[in-house]
Amino acid sequence: MDAWNILLPGFVMSALMIVTHTYLGLHVLARGIIFVDLALAQMAALGVSLAFLLGAEPHGYTAQLYALATTLTAAFAFAGLRRVQGKVTREVIIGCVYVVATALSIVILSRSSQGMEELRSLFNGNILWVRWEEIAFVAVVYAALALLHAIFRKRFYALSFTDDNAPSFLWECLFFVSFAIVITLAVNIAGILLVFAFLIIPAFSASLIAESLLGRLLVGWGLGLLGAVAGLWLSFTADLPVGATVVSVAGLLPLIGVGYKMATNR
Repeated sequence: MDAWNILLPGFVMSALMIVTHTYLGLHVLARGIIFVDLALAQMAALGVSLAFLLGAEPHGYTAQLYALATTLTAAFAFAGLRRVQGKVTREVIIGCVYVVATALSIVILSRSSQGMEELRSLFNGNILWVRWEEIAFVAVVYAALALLHAIFRKRFYALSFTDDNAPSFLWECLFFVSFAIVITLAVNIAGILLVFAFLIIPAFSASLIAESLLGRLLVGWGLGLLGAVAGLWLSFTADLPVGATVVSVAGLLPLIGVGYKMATNR
């Protein structure tokens, strides 16, 4: 089997993640809740850990239901963050959720001889081995969520990019629920590190280059795909851990934004 056939499923899955995660990342940056994705991803890992302890297959449907349940719990809690005064306080709350969920996952998985290996798998993932049926399922769910956000784009835009401090709690919940679903599906396949990197790094890099939301979205997609291709290829040719390698390569993307700002004196 040649390299293209091996890398193609991983690239397609990466592209699906980049399209959705960059959009959500722009919302996260605008809100100033940078680590909410990391906290939600770790809550998904906590759900998988619980399922694993109870004897379920960590990548099976039962484990994913546990992951969705724990992630949705956090999502509903985060939907109320707007009522908390101060961005620093909100970040502290999110950070506490992340560190406690991480600690609980370690404690739970320590009860099994294979637990620590499973924890490493949850962090690093292995997107190269994603199956086409998994990609198809993720694509359908992501497309449905994208349609929802497109139809109600003005309401979702107002949540993050206007000065309205008292939006409808229902729409806030709907935003975080869709966020939680995206994260749960991605963590199962790609791992926590890659999920967080695809959410923040392309969006941040694009914000250094483009001014408008559409411009940042398009630039973020382009940069994210560039990082994914380079990272996957390096991982394959050098036999390196997939998730960590792609994240390391993606970490260079902000340098493109910085270089652009210096070249244009912005």
